[in-house]
Amino acid sequence: MNAFTAIAVVNTLGMATADRRREFALLRLAGAQPAQVLRMLAWEAVLVSAVALSLAALVALAVLVPLSLSLTGSPVPPLPAGPLAALALAAPALTAATTTLVAATSMRRTAATPGGLAAAVS
Repeated sequence: MNAFTAIAVVNTLGMATADRRREFALLRLAGAQPAQVLRMLAWEAVLVSAVALSLAALVALAVLVPLSLSLTGSPVPPLPAGPLAALALAAPALTAATTTLVAATSMRRTAATPGGLAAAVS
């Protein structure tokens, strides 16, 4: 189940990042080096996955705390720490790796072509 979810996330991120090819070309035409664009994308991916994990934790706690109170009398749900830690570490790493790899392959061409700016960003 987790492997299927990871594959779906990688496919979705890959398609979304590949669609940003024009943005990468414009950043490079504005003077950004490819390494700077990749660093920006890696930080963006880590930030987005941190926000997503935080929101998912809030939604899960909104459901699990009342359930735990009704079943055990304690507001702390008995959750396994190992799988949660693995998820919290793997999600940002997978997101950053996928985003930077797809961006690196989509930036292999030069930002400017002999046809001019219109050919480069179209």
